[in-house]
Amino acid sequence: MSNVVKMENYKTHTDVNLVKEPEVFYLLENPFDRIVGVLGGVSQVGQVVNSDIDLITITRKGLPKSVVYSVCEVLDVSMDRLSELLHTSHRTLQRKSDDDLLGVSTTEQLFQIAEVVSNGIEVFDTLDNFRKWLHSTPYIFNGQKPLDFLDTRFGIQYVKNILGRIAHGIPS
Repeated sequence: MSNVVKMENYKTHTDVNLVKEPEVFYLLENPFDRIVGVLGGVSQVGQVVNSDIDLITITRKGLPKSVVYSVCEVLDVSMDRLSELLHTSHRTLQRKSDDDLLGVSTTEQLFQIAEVVSNGIEVFDTLDNFRKWLHSTPYIFNGQKPLDFLDTRFGIQYVKNILGRIAHGIPS
């Protein structure tokens, strides 16, 4: 079912791919495991994430392009649509091999989107429920979809704030 990865500091991390093992993903409590699971698991990200320092280190190095496919599948969007959200041309992404590393800003944004997905699944209980909301047009988004806001840091923060309000029962 899921692979367990042991760290030198003896902390155990679960290597789960959200799309392939959603039932296992829903049981994860470690926020870093959840973010990595959204991105396709440790095998996709290239290392276990144990802290914010690890996120910073990976961001500086860059995530492999193959992570983009996982995010497309999780968000239920095309590569064209994800390219728009990442402010990167689809052609630029196509030219990269799956092992090529993405730039700092693209990697950072993918981590932030993964965090939104993780939070959204906590709020809506399943990936399918979160996707429905992400592709809907709630009143608070002024006729736009929450997905449309994942293209900037401020938009991502706005979506996270709205998810927090929903989680606390505040009409949104």
